[in-house]
Amino acid sequence: MSALLEVHDVRKSFGGLHALSRCSFAVERGSVTGLIGPNGSGKTTMFNVITGYERADAGTIRFDGRDITGLSADRVGALGLGRTFQLSRVFGRLNLLENLRVGSGGVPRSRRKELFSENRCMEMLDAVGLARLAHEPAGSLSYGQRKLVELAMVLAQEPSVILLDEPAGGINPTLIGQMAERITELNKQGVTFLLVEHNMEFVMGLCDVVAVMERGSVIAVGEPEVVRNDPRVLEAYLGGSLDDDPANAVPAVPAAAAPASGESA
Repeated sequence: MSALLEVHDVRKSFGGLHALSRCSFAVERGSVTGLIGPNGSGKTTMFNVITGYERADAGTIRFDGRDITGLSADRVGALGLGRTFQLSRVFGRLNLLENLRVGSGGVPRSRRKELFSENRCMEMLDAVGLARLAHEPAGSLSYGQRKLVELAMVLAQEPSVILLDEPAGGINPTLIGQMAERITELNKQGVTFLLVEHNMEFVMGLCDVVAVMERGSVIAVGEPEVVRNDPRVLEAYLGGSLDDDPANAVPAVPAAAAPASGESA
């Protein structure tokens, strides 16, 4: 694999607060990469800088060989880099098909008819297990299902890499398992993922590589089990096991496990 997304020596401050300090890591093409760290370590700021919602003070970000440092969010998205947000952003009064079509505004006019036809939008909803609810208002869905709708909204724009901000946050164990299955299946189809997540079982069961942030810096990068036992990482998590951090107490279903009975996506 080769690096699809490269972050090199990135820095970002807000007044006297150094949110990012000389951060460097790479996301390999075709991988699922996790970005973890204690609360306040800079993960969401990193996402915002990569996707153009914040401008880096220094450093470079390269996507598919192109320098995208300082580009606007619209231009970054048009190049094939999509993202979701920590809090689900769907339009509750619109049905699921209409929600997907909202994203057409950021797509070149020449491709809108192709990407946002009803048939293709149904395919995207089917990819996240929600095709049967296509004509239901998004506001009638559970929080976890709305997160899946948001993933479908990003998929409809045909990105090369998707940044997921806490995809398992606030959703029940059944939907966590289904979210992991959807990500795994999409990854097999060629989509690259970078995700921020506090749920360690979800991360360790899903990711090929994990990068760990602490106080605005990347302190470790490697395979999940190697990172999990890295002394610097254990120290960053209050000197204990990753599983001892209260932020990681959300139940999870490993990616390979079958969904439990209960709420379905």
